[in-house]
Amino acid sequence: MGVRLSCLASVAWLALIAAHSAFAANFTVMVGQNGSGQSAFAFNPSALTIHTGDSVTFTNFCPGGSCGFHNVDSTGGPTPFKCSVNCASTNTPNSTAWSDVVTFPTQGTITYQCDQHFSFGMTGTINVLSSVPVRLQSFEVN
Repeated sequence: MGVRLSCLASVAWLALIAAHSAFAANFTVMVGQNGSGQSAFAFNPSALTIHTGDSVTFTNFCPGGSCGFHNVDSTGGPTPFKCSVNCASTNTPNSTAWSDVVTFPTQGTITYQCDQHFSFGMTGTINVLSSVPVRLQSFEVN
């Protein structure tokens, strides 16, 4: 009987992990847009707090079809990335309408910048908090 309850607890634990993935959120950061929604050497928002497993979609701001010459390059933290047209090979500053999704599996603070405009203050921060763990305990019933 003890083994059966331990197996049930394991199955329940796996179900909770899967459920967390199903509830992971996606946030949007506009690249080349300020907090007022205008073109600028900025990220909107420039500071973001999320949880492990969440993702962020970085989108190059293109008002009227005119896109800024930007990328997003992590400069510190547990989740390295460098994106523009994609996060694999075409990741230098680019003036096309691009959008990339980055998932953050690890707790910590990630700093990032536009490589072309960081000297103008085009930087951002993502604070990744750990998800609240649920601890299950196995037990035996007599």
